[in-house]
Amino acid sequence: MNEEKSLIGQVIDQSSGVLEKAYDDLAHPSAKSLGNTLSLVPRTIGVWLGKWEKWVINGEESIRLTAQAVQEKAKTIPEEKLTEPEPYVAIPAVQQLSYCYDSEELRELYANLLVSSMNIDTKTHVHPSFVDMIKQLSPMDAKALEAMKQRQSALPIVTVRLNFKESKTFHELLVDYSIDLFPLFNDTDILNASLQNLDRLGIIKIRYDQVVKPDERYNVFYEDSVYKDLAASFGGKENTDITFSKGLIELTEFGKAFCQSCCEN
Repeated sequence: MNEEKSLIGQVIDQSSGVLEKAYDDLAHPSAKSLGNTLSLVPRTIGVWLGKWEKWVINGEESIRLTAQAVQEKAKTIPEEKLTEPEPYVAIPAVQQLSYCYDSEELRELYANLLVSSMNIDTKTHVHPSFVDMIKQLSPMDAKALEAMKQRQSALPIVTVRLNFKESKTFHELLVDYSIDLFPLFNDTDILNASLQNLDRLGIIKIRYDQVVKPDERYNVFYEDSVYKDLAASFGGKENTDITFSKGLIELTEFGKAFCQSCCEN
């Protein structure tokens, strides 16, 4: 039992992750007024976005950068397909832009959402809840979502357990670990938090009642450095063994609709 307590202590020490975020400082001069910025946007887009300038208190630089992104993306929309975005989408989106001035990933999501709401062919797929969903995402969540969208298929995940034979209990060493997404995070705790958040929002589904085919795709976990480190630290102890449960993560139908409107094609 003392050995079990000691091992649990090691588990806690080793699995505690430290989030290291480093955003580039914005080295821009004070932004001009939103009205002046949007005057550079072609056709009627600047007029539509300019209507909600009064809703924006801070974040003019974020608005400017997003307006530039909207300008570039809207160039691919035929003139006859352009339409004014619905206020219940555009107003809260512009409001939230002032809070993500330091995240290009989140600005991109808002820009894509605004462009989708300005296109007759796509605006019907834009749900008002998408604005609030972006608000609840971190830049890392957005990166994970983009990576999943690009792969266009379910990704294998595992949960690794340290089993104590004597007490018939276990401790989870890794939870919902994705070898495909880990390079974006380099921190298993932050990866797990992002996946849990995306699952909570209904964008993805984490499930262990199904596995990715072929089953051999999970063999790569045995060669993964994260798993090898855990096996070296906790494996081979008397009365213990290490096992992992196989599962998958996939975009839900709602998540696919969200990506269609908010993630760049």
